[in-house]
Amino acid sequence: MPFMRGQPRLVYQPQLYQRLIDLTPSPANALEFCLGSLAEMTEGDIYETVERYSRQGRLAYVHFRNVTGKVPRYRETFIDDGDVDMPRVLRILKKNKYDGVLIPDHTPQMACAAPWHAGMAYALGYMRAALQMIERENP
Repeated sequence: MPFMRGQPRLVYQPQLYQRLIDLTPSPANALEFCLGSLAEMTEGDIYETVERYSRQGRLAYVHFRNVTGKVPRYRETFIDDGDVDMPRVLRILKKNKYDGVLIPDHTPQMACAAPWHAGMAYALGYMRAALQMIERENP
């Protein structure tokens, strides 16, 4: 579908990402896939969304960020303390043979000498432990 002047094309719901994928059906056309951004959208189910785009092989990389609530009332949380069940997401990715990059996104800062570093270390440690747990379930 061509873009038309005067009509903004926004991706504000999970299903609208399909339009971007369909514009260029190349395997190089993949998504920067932020779990937090998708989870806070008012429509769609985060797990169905992960299933849909990982099954298509359209995830360039996955930002691990968790939130509580939906737009306009949401807040970022620690990776293990939001509405998204992160191990469930990892199981879906594994089932669909996702082998790309998983990176923490925004992390809440802790009250310490290195708040950004501590938040990032917390997220990375959680992600590593969750990945090891999933791997042990079905090697």
